[in-house]
Amino acid sequence: MKFLFHALGLATVGLALLTGCITAGGKAAGELPVNAGANEGTPLTAVEIAARLRIAEKQRELTTEAGVVYTFNRDIVIGETDGKDKLKRRQTRRFRSFSDNRIPELLRYDGNPPTPEQVKKERKKISENKLKFLGDGKPDKSDSDGDANLLVRQIELYGDHFIPRLIGTETIEGRPAYVLQFLLNPEKRFEDSLVNMVIQHLLIKVWIDQKEFQIAKLDAELINPLYALGGLAGTVKTFKLTARQKRLTPEIWADWKVTSDIRGRILWETRVIQFTSESTEFKRLPQPE
Repeated sequence: MKFLFHALGLATVGLALLTGCITAGGKAAGELPVNAGANEGTPLTAVEIAARLRIAEKQRELTTEAGVVYTFNRDIVIGETDGKDKLKRRQTRRFRSFSDNRIPELLRYDGNPPTPEQVKKERKKISENKLKFLGDGKPDKSDSDGDANLLVRQIELYGDHFIPRLIGTETIEGRPAYVLQFLLNPEKRFEDSLVNMVIQHLLIKVWIDQKEFQIAKLDAELINPLYALGGLAGTVKTFKLTARQKRLTPEIWADWKVTSDIRGRILWETRVIQFTSESTEFKRLPQPE
């Protein structure tokens, strides 16, 4: 579920500059076709697989609280063009990230050591996004302490907002995985109307490891353009995100590779924003005494 909240965060970045009434240019995402033989020889239903995912995330929490925490470098590149491949903006960031959901540490800012002001700015930005899409964490935990059960709480809060469908099986990084589609439950709504609008028109596919029930891969794609004031104020034409996790232990899988592409228009200005993130140098932190 963590990647789903990443998708929401990145998708709404493209909508952040849109104001007024937002509408969609088509029907909400529907059911994908089920691959031939998808359910043959599969002892679990989609609902049971999703339940195992929740159990796996709970086990991750317990393992993390027992002191198993990994650190890794995350390199982020954000590029913006005018739709004709003319570069308007390019940002690079390197963070030291952690598998226990603590706020990452900024190491490089556009290739240079960050200033205290840049560190403060990035930390504030990350905290605000975390608050919006993942909640405010435990009140007795500082950002540097991490919050092992942050995602568990979100799954418990919002797990019933989605309806899973088993549509196939595939192999990811040499490991068999169930392929599930997640649809927004029409009987549930998020508080943010923009989030509801985005999810309704996102085609969400999740690859769940068949043995350890961790998310190996996620694809989220906007199937209809979104319009602000009927398109007069702006349009998000396309959005696509692909995210993969890396297996570190049976209980802990960490963010590995993320790519997203947002294409749209603000007033008369065409904007294309591309985001990539890749994590390397995974290392386990020393066990606390």
